[in-house]
Amino acid sequence: MQYDLPALCNSIFEIDEKIRFVGMIDQMGKLIVGDMKKGTPSLEKDDGSIRLYLGYAINNILRRDFDNVFGKVLYTFSEREKIKLLTIPIEENLLLVSIDKSADHDKLINKILDRVKNM
Repeated sequence: MQYDLPALCNSIFEIDEKIRFVGMIDQMGKLIVGDMKKGTPSLEKDDGSIRLYLGYAINNILRRDFDNVFGKVLYTFSEREKIKLLTIPIEENLLLVSIDKSADHDKLINKILDRVKNM
């Protein structure tokens, strides 16, 4: 299945104003497409984004080792003190979405999963 990645990222931003960042990273942790929402400052400094992307890419690859036991990963979610982070594997890549701490993440996750499924 071929995704229009810029269109997918833009459509996810349209779901809710509390979505801060949408991007697609490859298996090596390189940002393929995506950016912060206009007017929203990044919380990372210097090379923070690069390390974050690489960490998620590595974790995604490691999780595949358990696909035959538990099934494929649908998404991963982490809540931190300042932000919420969602990752969704799409083919060989990983969709990364950062969400404002005050957002109702359960509703947002379901809406984002539906959007990805319908693209």
